[in-house]
Amino acid sequence: MESAFETETRAVFDCHQRQQEDDDHIFDRLTSLIGDDYFGLPSGGFRGLDILDAGCGSNANASYAFLNKGARSVTSLELGDAWMDCARKRLGRFGARSVLVAGSVLDLPFDDTSFDFVHCAGVLPHTSDPQKGFQELVRVTRPGGNFFLTIMGTANGVLYRCINHLRELYQSDDQFRRSVDNLSAATARQAVDWLLDTKDREEAEYLPNENEFFRSLFDDDLFVTIRDRLQAPTYHDFNFTEMQIRGWYAESGLENVRRISRYTRDFHNLRRFLAPMYRYYDHPLARFWFGDGCIQMIGEKPRQ
Repeated sequence: MESAFETETRAVFDCHQRQQEDDDHIFDRLTSLIGDDYFGLPSGGFRGLDILDAGCGSNANASYAFLNKGARSVTSLELGDAWMDCARKRLGRFGARSVLVAGSVLDLPFDDTSFDFVHCAGVLPHTSDPQKGFQELVRVTRPGGNFFLTIMGTANGVLYRCINHLRELYQSDDQFRRSVDNLSAATARQAVDWLLDTKDREEAEYLPNENEFFRSLFDDDLFVTIRDRLQAPTYHDFNFTEMQIRGWYAESGLENVRRISRYTRDFHNLRRFLAPMYRYYDHPLARFWFGDGCIQMIGEKPRQ
């Protein structure tokens, strides 16, 4: 049974993820994040696997990528069933290899050791008991299989301190909430046009094409991300540490546990200048801005 909190959270994400599904650039960028080399698998390592995409989102972009890379089956799990029409737009082409399931990571409707690869990205902070969800995900991982988790780290970086403050403001200030809800590339273009037109009346461009470059920093992909960070309710405000998550893996008996990172490509906005810090999360500049950052961890369940 879903709580009111979970229902509200799912509704917020559903709106964002449907917009992502409708934009081929955003969807392609998201699916490009799934690669066997990134997860430390051999080339073609997803072929023949039974995969769980837990908290797949309405657009099920990771599920699509796994299927496209040859998984035998992908079970896409999300709360309720209102998201399934969106997921089927992309996943329908895979027929019976794609299975859509309504359920919660806190009580997975699967037998023990059901999947060769379990993928759960950005879900656990939006549950009432993240560690219970973690244990459930380990439970359904097969011996010799891998469990991959993405979870936002501590808010001790400047950017996430700001995000948490803005999240509180979004909940308490009606005017600010309306401004965030109306954020889009279209409203940003209006604001940027006013800003640059006003500037141009006072002074000419200092650098060639500086106005064009400034405009390029803002697109719908950026504003979907901003709304995602500020609108979605969460029980846990970015307060997980790498050491804590490593502890969960160790307590669950998983082996070859490692934090992984990548240079995230194909941003057409401001975030392309943040990509070096996503890749090198331990650099002092990245620690200053992001704290523990986006913790992406993978481990293997021992063979019996």
